[in-house]
Amino acid sequence: MKRIIAVLSAAFICAAGVWAQSDKSSTRLPDLAIGEGIFSAETLTYFAFSDHNLLKADQDFETYKGKANTEFLMNIVELRIAPYPTGRFAVGLDFDWDYFRLDNSHYWMPDGSGKVSILPMEGSGMKKIKKSRLSVRTVAIPVSFTQAFGQFSFRIGASAEYNFPGVVRFKGTAADGTTVKEWKNGTRFSKDIKTNTFTYNYFGAISYEDVGFYVKYCPVQVFQEDCGPKFQTLTFGVIVGLGV
Repeated sequence: MKRIIAVLSAAFICAAGVWAQSDKSSTRLPDLAIGEGIFSAETLTYFAFSDHNLLKADQDFETYKGKANTEFLMNIVELRIAPYPTGRFAVGLDFDWDYFRLDNSHYWMPDGSGKVSILPMEGSGMKKIKKSRLSVRTVAIPVSFTQAFGQFSFRIGASAEYNFPGVVRFKGTAADGTTVKEWKNGTRFSKDIKTNTFTYNYFGAISYEDVGFYVKYCPVQVFQEDCGPKFQTLTFGVIVGLGV
C-alpha cells in the first residue's frame, strides 16, 4: 500500500508539473522553475517505473525469480545548463527503489551476517509464501544530455549511486494457518543485507511530449562478493516528465 501511495503521489506531482508547462508548440525544453537563460534548476522533473531483466545471473536466481522485479525512480532536483534552446546538460539528484522478488516456492534467507541465500519452501515449516522480496533504496547523481526535436526529446547519461543496505521482507502462512511476517530474527524484516554500497549505471530515454521509453544498464553486481546470488540488471520502462 505504501508503494502504491508513493507511485500515485509522484504521478500527481509530475502531472501537475506537466499541466503547468506553457507554449507546447515551441521546440524549447520545459520552462524552468528557478533561473533564466543558460543556467537553471527545477524540482521533481521526472519519474520512471521499470521492469528489471537479470544479466549474468546465478542459475538459482534466474530459475526461481518471481514476477514484477521492478524499479521506481523519482527525480528530486535537476540543475541545468542550456547552451541553446533545444539542448541541455544537467546534473541531478534522484531517489530510486529497486525490488527483487522470488516465486512463491522460494524465499530470501538472511544468515544474520549480511549474507543472503535462496531456499525452497519445503522444510521451512511454511504452508504458503505470500511475499519474499529484496529491496534496495538508492540515492543517485545522474549526469545527462537532452536534445529536443520538435515534440520529441532524447536523453543519454550516466549515474553514480549510493545504495543503502538491502532489506529482505517476508510474509507467509505457517503450517498451523497463522500469518508470519518475520523470519527467525524476530523482526518484521531483515536489514543490513550486504548489497554493494557504490554502483553506477548508464541510461537513455526517448519521449514524445512528456511520456517516453526508458532503459538503464548497471554493470555492477547487486550483492557484494560472496554475499548473495550474482546478477546485474538491464531495466526497461516508462518515464514521465522529460518532454519538450
